[in-house]
Amino acid sequence: MDHEDGTTTASVQEFVDALVEPVVVFDRHLDVVAANRIAGAVSASLTVGTNLARFTFLNPYVEESVEGWEDQAHRTAAMLRDSLEQHEEDARFRELVGELMARSSAFATEWAAGAVRSAQRGVSTFDNPLVGRIVLRWEQLHRHEDPEHVLVLWVPADDGSAARLEELRGLLDD
Repeated sequence: MDHEDGTTTASVQEFVDALVEPVVVFDRHLDVVAANRIAGAVSASLTVGTNLARFTFLNPYVEESVEGWEDQAHRTAAMLRDSLEQHEEDARFRELVGELMARSSAFATEWAAGAVRSAQRGVSTFDNPLVGRIVLRWEQLHRHEDPEHVLVLWVPADDGSAARLEELRGLLDD
């Protein structure tokens, strides 16, 4: 994660890597800037370099295959709107919103509706091609000294999801 002086803090990625449960760090544009291996194994949306808004609204497979996609779309638009309210608009933000408005009628509708404040915790379902459905509870954590980034942690929502997540961890170790 870059700080105002341009230095990169490897300790954040080291911390993320040390955690057993899936964890990612988003920047203000909803780009994944840090993630551990298990997060990326759960979903391609949770890998470094992925933009969550683009993944949600511009990937036709996501809309057609994700259970509760409408809720996810609403939550993602709300996260982007919250970010705009917390940080000054910049060229990157204008480019991202412009692209989403032009290429996704679902995003345009969500954006025009003026999405309410984004949730700080919730439940997401991932249909993983290797182990099946994984239901995870998540929570956003904010570091006071780093308002540009949001840490999101996931934990299994039920015993079956815990077992599938453990199976996925085993596949990563092979």
